[in-house]
Amino acid sequence: MRRKNNHRWLNVVSYISPIGLLGLVVLMNLTGCSTTSAIPDGEQLYTGMESTRYSSYQRNKHFIAVQEELDVILATLPNAALLGSPHIRSPFPVGLWVWNAFSPDTTRFGRWMVKAFGSAPVLMSSTTPDLRVTVGENLLKKRGYFDGKISYERIAQRNPKKGRLRYAVDMGHLWTLDSVRYASFPPAADSLITAHLDEAVLHKGDPFDVSTLEQERKRITELFRSNGYYYYQNSDASYLADTTLVHGEAAVRLQMADSVSPRALRKWTIGTVTVNLQREFMEKLEKQRRFRDVIVNYNGSHMPLRMRTIANDLKMWPGTLYNYKLHEQSQRQLGSSGLYTSTNFTFTPRDTTDTCHILDMKVDCLFDKPYDFYVEAYGKGKTSGRYGPEGIIGFTKRNAFRGGERLNLRVHGAYEWSSNDDDDGRSRLGINNYEYGVEASLQIPRLVNPFVAPPRKRWMKIQRKVEEAAEKGLVYRPKPPRTYYATPSTTLKASVDVLNRAKYFKRHVVSGELTYQWQPNERNSYSFSPLSLTYEYMHKVTDRYLELVDSVPYLEVSMADQFIPKMLFQYTFMSPVRYRNPVKIWTTVSEASNVLSAAYALSGRHWSEKDKQLFKNPFAQFLKAEANLTKVWTVAEKSSVAAHVNAGTLWAYGNSRFAPYTEQFYVGGANSIRAFNARQIGPGRYRSTQRRRSYVEQTGDIKFQMNLEYRPRLMGSLYGAVFLDAGNVWTMHYDEGRPGGYFKMKNLFKEMALGTGVGLRYDLGYFMLRVDWGVGLHVPYDTGKNGFYNISSFKEAQALHLAIGLPF
Repeated sequence: MRRKNNHRWLNVVSYISPIGLLGLVVLMNLTGCSTTSAIPDGEQLYTGMESTRYSSYQRNKHFIAVQEELDVILATLPNAALLGSPHIRSPFPVGLWVWNAFSPDTTRFGRWMVKAFGSAPVLMSSTTPDLRVTVGENLLKKRGYFDGKISYERIAQRNPKKGRLRYAVDMGHLWTLDSVRYASFPPAADSLITAHLDEAVLHKGDPFDVSTLEQERKRITELFRSNGYYYYQNSDASYLADTTLVHGEAAVRLQMADSVSPRALRKWTIGTVTVNLQREFMEKLEKQRRFRDVIVNYNGSHMPLRMRTIANDLKMWPGTLYNYKLHEQSQRQLGSSGLYTSTNFTFTPRDTTDTCHILDMKVDCLFDKPYDFYVEAYGKGKTSGRYGPEGIIGFTKRNAFRGGERLNLRVHGAYEWSSNDDDDGRSRLGINNYEYGVEASLQIPRLVNPFVAPPRKRWMKIQRKVEEAAEKGLVYRPKPPRTYYATPSTTLKASVDVLNRAKYFKRHVVSGELTYQWQPNERNSYSFSPLSLTYEYMHKVTDRYLELVDSVPYLEVSMADQFIPKMLFQYTFMSPVRYRNPVKIWTTVSEASNVLSAAYALSGRHWSEKDKQLFKNPFAQFLKAEANLTKVWTVAEKSSVAAHVNAGTLWAYGNSRFAPYTEQFYVGGANSIRAFNARQIGPGRYRSTQRRRSYVEQTGDIKFQMNLEYRPRLMGSLYGAVFLDAGNVWTMHYDEGRPGGYFKMKNLFKEMALGTGVGLRYDLGYFMLRVDWGVGLHVPYDTGKNGFYNISSFKEAQALHLAIGLPF
C-alpha cells in the first residue's frame, strides 16, 4: 500500500512544471517579506478601520440611508482589502509584498514588477481623518442632523509601524418638517401645483433633508416645463425655513424669486416645426416639403423618410403646449431608432415682443451610414471531440423602404471534423459534419397592426370631430397617443438551415416569425410573437441513426418530422441604470398548437388524440414557461457580487408525447454550470453509457439552476471572478430509457450538480471577453465514491470556457 501511495505522489510531482516551481519559490520569498519594511521612519502602515460607533439615533429608513453614506465617506481601504471592506484585510497582501520586495530595485525587471503587480502602501498620513470628519459633519447637517458630531481615534497595534482608525458618530436630534407651503406663484402656476400635490416629495413630519428639498424643487420645475413653461428654471424658486416656532422642527416655504423673467411665467405653444434631414454634417439642404405647419428640408429626388415615420418619433406638434417630458421622449426615440448619428432640438421664440408665446421648433437629424457589411469568423470545439471553423457574412440596410426599416441578410456556415473513436471502438476518422443556412429579417420601427386605421385616417377623423365640436361651440380634446420609452418595433424573420450529421442524418429546418417589441417605461419591456412557425424534417437518415433511435426511444418523437406553430410572450423588468444594486427579472411563456388543436376539437377530433397533422405532417403541442432572476450587489467601487436563479418547465401533451428536442432544457456550458460542458449533466441521476453522444440524451422537461459569482476588479480593465454553480434538469414523466431522470420534489437538492471555479474578464468597452475555469464538486449520478465530493476523476470534472459577455 505504501508503494502505491508513493507512486501517486510521484505522479502529482510530475505534473508540476518548472514555471510552477519558479512561481512557488517567488511566492515563498514574498511571504517572507515584512509588510512594513518599506515604510519610512515616522510613518505607519494603515491596516484598516474598526466598525464605526453610532449613538443618539433612532433606527429608521432615513438613518440607514445616512449611515450608508457616512460609511462611504469615512472609509479608507487598506492594502489588500477583502471584498472591498475597509475593516478586513486579506491574509495574502501580494501587491504590498511585491512593492516591499522590488521598490528599492532600480533595474528594468524590478520597475516592471512594481508597475504590474505592486501596490503602494497606504500610510496613516494619507487617510486624512480630519478632512473626512469635516465632510461627514457637513453631510449630517444636509440630512437634518444639525447637532451631529464625528470624532476619531488612532488605535495602536502590536507592531509600532502599523495603525488602525476608529470613528464615532453622535447623530444628535433629527430635525423634521413642521409644515410645507408654496408661496408667491402666479394663480395659474399655483393651481397647477395644487392639482399635483399628491405627487409631492415633501410632507409634514419628514426629515429636514436638503436632498429631498432639492428633489421637490426639481419636481416643481419639471411640472411647470411639462405644462408649457419652457423658460422656467430650477433657480426661479427658493426655500425659506423658520426654525424658531417649534424646537427641532422647521416651517418650510418654497416661494418664487423676485427677479424671475416674465417669459418664464408664460405658457409657450409650439409653432412651426422644421425637420432637417442631413446625410453629412453642415450639408446645405435645397429641397423642401410643407405639411401645414410642418416643414421638412432634405436633398434628393424624394424625402429620405416618410412623414409617418417622422410623426411616430416626434411627440410635440404645432398648436400643442411645450412639454418637457415629450421633448425628452422625442429625443430618446430618435436616438434609439438606429437611423441617426446625432439629433438636436432647438426652440426659438417667433418674435421678441413681450406678448409672444409661440416657440418654433427645429429638429436637426444627421443620418448614419445607410449600409453595414460584416464578416465574423470563429473556431469552436465541442465536448464530443469535434472541432472546426464557423463563419457568418451579413449585410444590413438602414431605412430600407424610407420608413426607418432595418433589413438584415445573413449567411452562415460551420464545418466540423473529428479523429476520435466511437463508444464501440469504431474509428471516426474522416467524420465530417457541416451546417449552413440563410436568414433574412426586416425590423419596422413601429407596431404594425392591420386592424388599426393608418395614421392619416386617424388624423382625418380627429380633425372632423374637432370641426363638429367647434360648430357646436365646444372644444374637442382627442385622447393623447400612447407613448413609449423607446421606439417600438415589429420584426419579420425567415430562415432556412441545413444540418448534416455524418453517418446519422441530414435535417432541414425552415422557420418564420413575427415579433412585436415595446417598452412603455425605463423598467418594463415586452416581446410578443403571435406566430412563430418552424418546420423540421429529415432529408436523409442512416442505419446508425435508426440504431440510435431504437436505443433512445424518445428521440424518435422529439426529432421526427413535425410542424411547430408557436406563440411566445416575454416580460422583462430591469432596475434603472443609476441603481447601485440592480435587479433584473425576465420571464418567457410559450405554447405550440393549442389554437390548432382547439380548431380540431371543434371539428370533432378529441383533444388528446395523437398524430393529428398539418400539411400532411404531425405538429408539436406543448406549454413552456421559464423565469430568470439576477441580483447584483455592489461591494466596492468596481467590485460586485451577482446571484442568478433560473427555473423552467415544459409540458408536452395533446398531439405530442415528447416536446421537440430544440425546446428541451439542459445545463452546463459557459452560461450555466461551468464545471461541466453543455448537456453533460442530467436528467436527474441518469448518466448516459454512450459518452460520445450523451449530449443527445441529457436534456429534460424541468430545469432549476442557481449561480453565485464574486466579480472583483483586479487592475485597469481586467476583472476576476470566483463562482459557485448548481443545478440540473429532469423529465416530467418516467422514461424507461433514462432511469433516474424523473423529477421528485424531495430529491431536488440531492440531485443537483455543483461546481465552482475562477475566471477572468477583460472589458473592451463595447463588449467583454471572458474565460472561466470550472471544477466539479458533486454530481448527482453514482460514481462509486461516497460522500459529498464524489468526483471520480479531477480531469473529467473540469471545463474551460471562452465566451463574450457576462454569464448572467
